Amino acid sequence: MTRQRYNDGQELVFEDLNAMQARREQEMYDRVVLEMLQRAKNAFFDDSFIVSRVSATQLSVNPGSGFQEDLTVSAEEPVQRLLHRAAAVPLNITAPDLVNDRIDIVVVQHNRADGPTESRKFKNAVSDVITNENLITTDDWQATVQIVDGTPAGSPSAPSTPSGFIKVAEVLVEAVTGIPASGALTDTRSLMPVGGSATINSLTFNRLTQSAALTLQQALTETDGFLQNGSLDRNDFLDLVTDPAAPAVNNVRLYNKGGLLFIRENSGAVTPVGSGGGGGGGGANWLGDALEDEEFGEKVWKFEQGGSAVLTLFVKVPSAYIAGRQIQTFLGHFSSGAADNIRMQITASLVRKGQDTVDSTTNQEVNNSGDILLDQANEFRELTIDVSDATGQINGFAVSPGDMIRLELERIAPAGSENADDVRFMPSTTEVKFG
Repeated sequence: MTRQRYNDGQELVFEDLNAMQARREQEMYDRVVLEMLQRAKNAFFDDSFIVSRVSATQLSVNPGSGFQEDLTVSAEEPVQRLLHRAAAVPLNITAPDLVNDRIDIVVVQHNRADGPTESRKFKNAVSDVITNENLITTDDWQATVQIVDGTPAGSPSAPSTPSGFIKVAEVLVEAVTGIPASGALTDTRSLMPVGGSATINSLTFNRLTQSAALTLQQALTETDGFLQNGSLDRNDFLDLVTDPAAPAVNNVRLYNKGGLLFIRENSGAVTPVGSGGGGGGGGANWLGDALEDEEFGEKVWKFEQGGSAVLTLFVKVPSAYIAGRQIQTFLGHFSSGAADNIRMQITASLVRKGQDTVDSTTNQEVNNSGDILLDQANEFRELTIDVSDATGQINGFAVSPGDMIRLELERIAPAGSENADDVRFMPSTTEVKFG
């Protein structure tokens, strides 16, 4: 700050002493605080000077602090002027119009108010007489707060802000009744960039909203959403005890429970992730009384219309299978027919390890492919037939790793008109999907 200089023999006047304090504020407000507040001007701290409704005719302005820039002050005074009120300020509105609504505004302006008087010895500069006088020895920042009335109208608008003032709120004053209980106040303050209102430059960020002045509060809110919903390139998952709530529409939720990853859909459905794979292929050892043949260089089993042929395959449940996932079969076939329908069926019998005999039929699930419409001779088609229900159970019993499932494949009559040609099942296409 500019320092007050005194020289030997120089006259010292009271204005010199008063200027010392102003220059100290100038140094602090204009050169230090302004930079600490990211050069924010005409703004307020937190809830300072926020306006609230007391009644239909009265408002209250919060105590607190802010800063107002005033370029018209004298050279020794700080340009950044402190706005301060130590206590709440009550404000009464002008009586409402009897016909139309209006919009008032609440404005503030920096000001210094005189403190109380104190008794001091006083020497008259002309007569040299010394007397006791009551003098003002202090003053302090005390912002001026006032209401500016709007003009009643069918579609009212806010009045202009008087020169030298800052608008902190707009107030709807309804005809006859005054200030409504809700929705009447519009906060027009700018907040200082401190605490949650501090700003960062996020223009180069990948996930946060890109802004030259993103508030810390918004940045933390967005980051919290990313962490909660797992919207990250990588993440460490907490080990949950219970399933989390279903996500929003068009989202799925990935989480860890009991050391396993699960996906929860918006519908609430829960599906484990990575529960083993398929089996079969060229080594699927189907046996039975369907007619074995070879066509187009491929081994096929033929199922004739109205026949009773059945093929059987035993499938071991993989050790990586996670209980609760549905099990399905995918089987390739073709037919020389080019019209009407066919239908295939699988009876799945659960053979639980250490509990059931190999030929047990106690727990069975019967499902079929539905009608398959033939529209081209010898067209390769894939049948999808469920082995378990959607929760990985057969006859209400959970399938577990190490169990066996006996699959019995047969041809049954479709609901629609049936094609009379043989169905050629290709055993090399067998796939059993465990989830």
